[in-house]
Amino acid sequence: MIHYKDLLIDTAAQRVYRQGQEVHMTRTEFRLLMVLLSGAGCVFTREELLHRVWGVTVPIRTRTVDIHIARLRQKLGLRGEIRAVMRKGYALKHGQK
Repeated sequence: MIHYKDLLIDTAAQRVYRQGQEVHMTRTEFRLLMVLLSGAGCVFTREELLHRVWGVTVPIRTRTVDIHIARLRQKLGLRGEIRAVMRKGYALKHGQK
């Protein structure tokens, strides 16, 4: 189990709870959250996220990462926690784990 802010992440069951209520997440959203949590405070480039979450190994131009980040922010109430770093990528602020 991982605690982050008001989230409880059950890694074994791949379930996320916010304020005690389960949040429906796709497998991709869950993987993205886990990658961000694994490097809280670090900036992940879009290319790194595409590789780690989607398995993309060739450079491509896509808005997939941005769309999934927006969904995580909305579903998990992380608007102020997942920050965009201009011309670099995304980072999750350090929090309670």
